[in-house]
Amino acid sequence: MLLSTSNFAQISIINKGIGGNNTNDLLKRIDADVLSQSPDLVIMMVGTNDMLNTKKIISYDLYRSNYESIVQKLIDNKIKVVLMSSPPVDTGYLFQRHRRELFQQQPNEKIDSIRTIVKQIAKNNGLCFLDLNEAFKVIGSPNRTKESLIINEANKAIPDGIHPTKEGYQFISKKIYRFLKKHRLIKKNMKIICFGDSITYGSFMKGEGTTSGDTYPAMLQNYLNKK
Repeated sequence: MLLSTSNFAQISIINKGIGGNNTNDLLKRIDADVLSQSPDLVIMMVGTNDMLNTKKIISYDLYRSNYESIVQKLIDNKIKVVLMSSPPVDTGYLFQRHRRELFQQQPNEKIDSIRTIVKQIAKNNGLCFLDLNEAFKVIGSPNRTKESLIINEANKAIPDGIHPTKEGYQFISKKIYRFLKKHRLIKKNMKIICFGDSITYGSFMKGEGTTSGDTYPAMLQNYLNKK
């Protein structure tokens, strides 16, 4: 008798990304969306809306306080945590949607500042930190070419500049997979929650909000369960 692959124990991933969320939102829903699921590991990335979405912008101090509260809840529940920095953005596209005069700093300077905050929180709590911001910069994304791993008019006919392309999500998932292997965080039968905003959700991708299709949680699940 042939057995379905569902009869074999696999690493399961849950996509808990929601578009437009900032740290205020994650703190409000962590109990229902994360703690109630009793995951073994949480992979978290949040900050783009806190710094760049003019309807959601908060101060660095509040960002740090919210982030520390989220992390403490995870630690208190004995959940392993990987913290990730947010990718850089295309400022020109951003200012087509958000008023330039509302920014006292350049957008990517703000993203760099919270990268430092997240890195320090990880260090203070003995947690793993994956610097996706630096990883995207090293390969020159975002840019305005078709090859950019951030959505633009050349590769998806959308003046976005914030969300990854399908190839960008594959880049993220591969980085995470290698990071988890390096730090020996992969265990049989484990449950992982990917917690964050629209980048975790997988905006503009097939399977957005799920672990199927082209979101980074979906691709990561495939990497973790490959035979």
